[in-house]
This record gives sequence, C-alpha cells and structure tokens, in this order.
Amino acid sequence: MTVQNPTTPQSPASPASPAPTDIEALQLRVTALEEFFVQFVTVLECERRGFTAERMNAWLDMCTARMQMTGSAKPQEIRALRNLQAKVLM
Repeated sequence: MTVQNPTTPQSPASPASPAPTDIEALQLRVTALEEFFVQFVTVLECERRGFTAERMNAWLDMCTARMQMTGSAKPQEIRALRNLQAKVLM
C-alpha cells in the first residue's frame, strides 16, 4: 500500500477514496432503494388494477410508520427511505 502525500495530486488511475460519511450516505440510499423496491413489488402483487402513485405513496407511509414503530429499521434508514419517497412520489 502506498501512502500519498496530501499535496501530491491523485492520478486518474487511483481516485481519492470517498470520505466515510459519503460511504455511509451511499449505503443509506442503497438500503432505501432496496426497501422501496421490496415494497413496490409487494404492492404490484397485491394491487394489479388501479395501481397509482398515490396508492404507492400511502403504502410507503404506512410501511415507514410501522418500521419506525417496531424499530425494524434504523432511524437513518427510515429517513433515507422517506427522502427517496419524497423525490420519487411527491
């Protein structure tokens, strides 16, 4: 492993590693996407007719409230899912 001097520019072949907070934020987004798709598939299986963004939004509201109530997901994961929901469905 080579230690680089902070003043030495990174070569294109070895880009700077993302900061831990960036990795954590990315992991939260991935977790939210995974949960979103699990819920999406469930809704599609249950409501083949009349499926709307409004119904999906209501389903996710119910699921995230339940996740929060039961503690089945970390608070930051729930926030990430709600952020994704806001971007996609609202």
